[in-house]
Amino acid sequence: MLVYEVVLMDSKGRVLIPAKIRSLLNIREGMKFMVVGDVERNEIKLIPLVESTSLVYKVRIIMRDEIGALSSVINVIARNKIDLLLTHSRTIRRGDTAEWIAIVDFSQATKSVEEVVEEIRSLKQVVDVEIKKME
Repeated sequence: MLVYEVVLMDSKGRVLIPAKIRSLLNIREGMKFMVVGDVERNEIKLIPLVESTSLVYKVRIIMRDEIGALSSVINVIARNKIDLLLTHSRTIRRGDTAEWIAIVDFSQATKSVEEVVEEIRSLKQVVDVEIKKME
């Protein structure tokens, strides 16, 4: 179900989320949001994070462009109970190099960020891993 409302942005860039939408999505005061700007579509998305204690990171992985490479990385993510919030993958050079960018939440993870990164780095298909905490 989609709900539409027209809102205004104030001089400080603030936008009020209508009460009807807050209620339907169970949005509460103090919740964190991930803001995604899609330049190509000229859209902004607000993605509510379940907990204010969410540990959100941006992960960029360069891997070999071969069958099963991405699934091996995602298996590590799933096995460690890391929540995928947003992902994007692309082939950089067909048959050679691919890139996967993910926004992930480590708040329920069974291992530390460092341990998960090392586990991903140990995969034979993975060339490089970059990770950055999002505030």
